[in-house]
Amino acid sequence: MKKTLAAVAVLGAFAGSALAADVQLYGIVDTGVGYNHVDMDSLDGVSLYNDGKAVYSFADSDSFSMMSGQASGSRWGLKGTEDLGNGLTVGFILEDGFTSDNGADSAPMFNRESSLFVQGGFGKFAMGRMGSLNNGQSSWAKVGMVSAFGTSDWGGYSAQLGNIFSLAGQWDNMVAYETPSFAGFKVYAQYAMGSNDNENESSSDRYYAIGATYNNGPFAGYFAVDSINYQTSGAKIDDKFIDDSLTVTLGGSWDFEVAKVYFGAQYFDEVKLSSIGGITKTTVSGVDLSKLGGPDITVGALLKVKGYGISLTADAPVAGGKAMFGVGYVDAEAADSTQDFLKDKNVDADLDLKRYVVSVGYDYPFSKRTDVYAIASYMQDQVDAGTSEDWDPSAYTLYVGLRHRF
Repeated sequence: MKKTLAAVAVLGAFAGSALAADVQLYGIVDTGVGYNHVDMDSLDGVSLYNDGKAVYSFADSDSFSMMSGQASGSRWGLKGTEDLGNGLTVGFILEDGFTSDNGADSAPMFNRESSLFVQGGFGKFAMGRMGSLNNGQSSWAKVGMVSAFGTSDWGGYSAQLGNIFSLAGQWDNMVAYETPSFAGFKVYAQYAMGSNDNENESSSDRYYAIGATYNNGPFAGYFAVDSINYQTSGAKIDDKFIDDSLTVTLGGSWDFEVAKVYFGAQYFDEVKLSSIGGITKTTVSGVDLSKLGGPDITVGALLKVKGYGISLTADAPVAGGKAMFGVGYVDAEAADSTQDFLKDKNVDADLDLKRYVVSVGYDYPFSKRTDVYAIASYMQDQVDAGTSEDWDPSAYTLYVGLRHRF
């Protein structure tokens, strides 16, 4: 009897604490199978070299595999709030990504978000590790408003509408502010101080962003300007690659009831091509990197680009589920910093990239928390590297998966 009373007392105390703190366990498990084909065109079998060592090899590929996070990144998390009185609330979000096909945990723990916030009549102020506004992960990510397919990386497959915009990812040591809603408008500001031990120093990249959302009836809109203040000191720095990046992103959606239409557009300058992804993401086609300065020059650093991307997508209710369709286009060229670097090295090469993407999909809910989906996508790149031969790689992807939320 005493043990029973003690157990009841402990459970009662825990319940009282949980009510006060309002802690919630949540997550998504997303697993499926997919087929991915990549055609490297004329560069199949070609290798690029840096300091006499092969650093990248082009090769056609076909793969069929089980994947995690094809439609939504698999994750689990804890979040909670406590009412402080006088209209103030303190809360936290701890969210960790993992791969459900093999159980591996992403590093660091709580890599998707680790934030503490205070909110009230003044708005919301948060600190910690968070995603940028132009990012598909974290509670602060807003760019998903401009696409029917959201912002998942589709399991990392090449052919996807996610490879249209330059996305800034997650940042440590970030402070962020969100205003209260004014007639459907909210304004956001973010600043990331850089990596630990190098915060607010020239040896660490830093991030800035300001943006706004609007929600009123059938229309939702999004606008953001962000920049990466690249490090200007430390290892592997060339003064041609310290120009800060800039992206301007806008878009939104209109719900016509019979269908919901989304539009997104982005201007970018001095962004790493790897931030856009896809087939053409890490190399200047046809350039022998041994001519470009030795081992301190990394492949990814060579490709900073400027240009724009646009996407038009839609979803509509069909047969109890949701059908999705979308097209995307990218027009990019080597940014000024990359062009200057190549000229200094007397390398007769450049980069002009055009990208076309078409995607279709269908999502069917078994319940409010569980759904099955299928996606097919095709991507075509057209690359002019200033060499004698253009390069036109392509890829297509087909995958199906099951997603459960808890």
